[in-house]
Amino acid sequence: MQNAAPRFSLNLPAPLQAWQLGLLLAVYLVVGTTGHLPWRGDDLTYLGPIHSILTRGTWLVPELAGETFRDFPPLYYWVGALLAKALGWLLPIHDAARLASSLFTAAFLYWIGVAARRLYGPTAFAPAILLGVSSLGLVVHAHETQPVLAQLAGMALCYAGLGQLSTRPLAGGLEAGLGAGLAFLAGGLPALALTLPVMLVAPLLCSACRSRQAIGGIAAGAAVALLIPAGWLAAVAVLQPGEASRWLASEIASVLPHADHLGNFSRLLQLLGWFAWPLWPIAGWAIWRNRHVLATPPLALPIMACVLAILLVTTTGPLRPASALPVLPAFCLLNAFDWFSVVAFTFFAILVWLGWSALTFGWPPGLARQLAKTAPNFASSSVGLAASIGALVSIALLVLPQLTQRTPWRGATNWALGMTLLWCLAVVLWQPWFAHTKNYQPVAGELRKVLAAQPAGCISRQGLADTQRAALDYFADIRTVSDKSEAADDCPLHLSYAIGANSRKLKEPGTLIWERRLGGGRKAELFRLYRRN
Repeated sequence: MQNAAPRFSLNLPAPLQAWQLGLLLAVYLVVGTTGHLPWRGDDLTYLGPIHSILTRGTWLVPELAGETFRDFPPLYYWVGALLAKALGWLLPIHDAARLASSLFTAAFLYWIGVAARRLYGPTAFAPAILLGVSSLGLVVHAHETQPVLAQLAGMALCYAGLGQLSTRPLAGGLEAGLGAGLAFLAGGLPALALTLPVMLVAPLLCSACRSRQAIGGIAAGAAVALLIPAGWLAAVAVLQPGEASRWLASEIASVLPHADHLGNFSRLLQLLGWFAWPLWPIAGWAIWRNRHVLATPPLALPIMACVLAILLVTTTGPLRPASALPVLPAFCLLNAFDWFSVVAFTFFAILVWLGWSALTFGWPPGLARQLAKTAPNFASSSVGLAASIGALVSIALLVLPQLTQRTPWRGATNWALGMTLLWCLAVVLWQPWFAHTKNYQPVAGELRKVLAAQPAGCISRQGLADTQRAALDYFADIRTVSDKSEAADDCPLHLSYAIGANSRKLKEPGTLIWERRLGGGRKAELFRLYRRN
């Protein structure tokens, strides 16, 4: 891209000094990432392939509990497994592996800052990072085992490379191609669809990018972007015949447009509305404010990337929060040169404290009753310590935003500070609750003891999703076979799982020998183990 236009090169002081920005990022990335068992959901599911690498050496093609797992290519799992090997002496495997999320989130934030600096000028580096930190959609996923974070890092690297296409065409093209290739190795064909088209259209976005050198840089970058997927798929085809074609078929199906999300349009709007807050309203204002120069590279690149990401989220894949993560890089770029008002986090902090009070003291009573229904038998501990640390975090939440410099970047700084401190407050006060409601370790340990007294043989399953399968494999080395496979008929044991009213639909293929219930209400979980008659 050509150098930033003067209207984007704001001569303003940085919102935070380098050490302040580094300290804020360190707190944001580390707090809540370690110190707890893997939680049900994505945190457990995507730990499964890392566990398979460590225990069974399945480096090339991801596996979960002994079966091929095609959700994502292996880049994130490779890094998670390497961290687990390197830090296993210091941390539990799940904590060490989860640090891959911190690493990739840091890479995403850094490269999106570099992209903003190259597009809008040097003062845009820190605000772009702060706006990434401030996103509601990133905060939880940045602290769980989440392969999409590696895709975000690759996308940001691609955009950063395009940002220097006019000044260093070959380096910029290769950097963009490397980012696109790594994004594929992390997120598959959807990631390539979000990066390669932006690369190929880049020469049309600025006159300086139409030189022979720039076009040659794009060609070299596109070659790199395609060679990385080709290399991995070729290795898969050679070492596991047939798997490459099955994986490609699954990936093509995942990027084919469908209208299912549009049929649930209200839910789609709700997801995008809260997930990209506060980025999307400010991006809209930035586009409107600069509507006369939308064709200039600093706006055209992120707008195109943003449109592609929104189209992909709304017309492909499952409708869930993690699927919306790819919209964040472009939104960060669209916001990187704009400012917004200080947003108060006091209201949210009060909600966190009220929830903790209901858990600990039973007040307010209505909220306490609702929480008791979802997690019977929960007992809080370390009340005094949690309250003391929470009070300090709350004071910081109120005081630190008042001490930031009064510049147009103050809004971005305060939102990032508020999001980081609010996350810290939630971790301090609610960590025991999450450990109680999202922990499958007791279930897996109890089931392992029951199985020790049963005859050896396979276990068929009904209703177990990837999360439960990963938990049983990781915590108890228990693997099951699908009840739809031919091998299931010869299994002497059958394990079933259901949530809420679905438990009434479970078949009973034999004698019930073990049962375990978790939670309560509509989300109550039921595990049952049968011995076939």
